[in-house]
Amino acid sequence: MAGSFALMAIGHILLCCVIFFSFNKTFGYGATVVEKSNSHTTTSICSGPETGLRVVHKYGPCSPFGLNRTAPTFSQILVQDEHRVKVMNSRSRKRRTGGGKRKGRGKKRTGGGKRKGKGKKRTGGGKRKGEGEGEAATDLYLLDDSVGAGNYLVQVSIGTPAKKFSLTLDTGSYITWVRCQRCTEYSCPQQHNESLYYPSSSSTSSVVSCDLGPLCYFNQSYMDNSFSFVFFVADTVSIEQDYEFPEFVFGCAEKEAGDFGEADGILGLAQGGTSDHGSFSLTSQTKDTFDNVFCHCLPRSDSAMGFVYFGAQAHENCPFSGSYTPLVTGYDIDPSHYFVNLIAITIGQTRVEISSGGSSTETEAFIDSGTVITRLPSSVYSALRSEFQGLMSKYPTALPDETLDTCYNLDGHDEPEIPMVLHFDNLDLSLGPAAVTWKGSSQGSQVCLAFAEKEKEDDPTIIGNHQQQNLNILYNIPQQRVEIGPGKC
Repeated sequence: MAGSFALMAIGHILLCCVIFFSFNKTFGYGATVVEKSNSHTTTSICSGPETGLRVVHKYGPCSPFGLNRTAPTFSQILVQDEHRVKVMNSRSRKRRTGGGKRKGRGKKRTGGGKRKGKGKKRTGGGKRKGEGEGEAATDLYLLDDSVGAGNYLVQVSIGTPAKKFSLTLDTGSYITWVRCQRCTEYSCPQQHNESLYYPSSSSTSSVVSCDLGPLCYFNQSYMDNSFSFVFFVADTVSIEQDYEFPEFVFGCAEKEAGDFGEADGILGLAQGGTSDHGSFSLTSQTKDTFDNVFCHCLPRSDSAMGFVYFGAQAHENCPFSGSYTPLVTGYDIDPSHYFVNLIAITIGQTRVEISSGGSSTETEAFIDSGTVITRLPSSVYSALRSEFQGLMSKYPTALPDETLDTCYNLDGHDEPEIPMVLHFDNLDLSLGPAAVTWKGSSQGSQVCLAFAEKEKEDDPTIIGNHQQQNLNILYNIPQQRVEIGPGKC
């Protein structure tokens, strides 16, 4: 009998433990119950702005993918990032040598945004017209984008009825595109994949034609040697909660093989530039509504949310702090990118000058939300690395992590705070410690200098998103400047 009572008591204790831990677990993805002191107040780790586009880490708990997908390792992120940079460098070299000329010109559209409920609908189900005859292929290097790590996502709605898509936020690409599946000559898809855009399912979809034929398309390659057949369509796109843009032109990518990068596509926020496809950029297609102005704040923590605002809301949420740097242009500069002059970097007490020999091209750098790690000229990187090594001399060294060749093991040590300032023309930007180093493991025991050397000296200098985190960055195209201030994310 005593044994029975003991077993019953143990059973009650186990039951209470099960009930207790059941009420203290994480509820789904994107929200965590946090107990403060003796209260039962709960807070969500994924609170974000009520307006604008919310920016989240692709594999964080706030991601629309939730925790259902396996996040890449830190080394894999660096490999993906390196592939993107190689593609962009190749594109830049083609521009300098005059390669990659276009065949066929897409018809330009200038539709402005309208308040929801007032948009003008189009008819037609996005059927492909004139397939296989007179199609205009493009070989435009400006469209040879690479998703790279694609670690920041926003959600936009496309079509009628509207369907949400999770797109990589990319200020280095001016074409917005989504994964899609169109009708064939014999049948239309059964719409079983929530991540795909189906032109035939939207009453406002239509195909965009080129001068040389009824279909304007290009091919896009990926780091796994796969490729997509991409054609242009026009449909209603909703930006933020209040605006929708009828006849918005974007790329529709049909994947042939391999890994697509997991996002549903790219939200291209680069400038339109002077190319024939420049009018397809989001900034060009929304300029009548948003005045070619937008701002973003990229969250540092994967459990936090950032934002993107456009037009008047950009000015309201990223108010001018008095700090800006002018955009620069030139015959050798890609007009779709946001180039600025980076003239020096201070690390610790040492200032490393970037300009050399009176050449202004040494200081030209473009700000890219799609690249992770900042790339610098070899001479600048060598000087920066040397100073970093001196400041980290008391820590044991660690093996390089892909493109990052200066790493240390902090096991048993406090993480150092290395002061650094990026000196732009007319603007000095102090970086926090988290922007100076890169944690090479989930435990955080290894850190590396979060900068890399350019592959070739004439490749563009890139300011990556690791150095942009938790900053309000406003792109003011009419005034040709970038305003940077403390962030709110």
